[in-house]
Amino acid sequence: MNCRTAEGMVNGYINHELSLKELEEFLDHIQTCSSCYDELETYFIVHEAMQQLDDNDSGSVMDFKSLLEQDIRKSRRYIRKKKLGRFSVGVLLCILIVALAAFMVYVVMQMIRII
Repeated sequence: MNCRTAEGMVNGYINHELSLKELEEFLDHIQTCSSCYDELETYFIVHEAMQQLDDNDSGSVMDFKSLLEQDIRKSRRYIRKKKLGRFSVGVLLCILIVALAAFMVYVVMQMIRII
């Protein structure tokens, strides 16, 4: 992913609108590109500050940088969870196919014995 693409995905990241693949590529890019990370950080801080103003929660002071790091960790966990789920479904499908094939072989062997 290049910086232009990553910068175009910042709002999608903040609004949680990226696909799993886009999210993973975006996070990989900002992990290695300080310029894009800084861009994300700026937009994230502005977004969170606006949310705080909209919520009329003027009494609380937030550590926005910490919130961003927490959000990135949460996104990484989400990616791992989704990948594990897909892997598990794949494994279950393989087991089901093998079991079905074994059953079919068993049925054919029984039919051969009858004939």
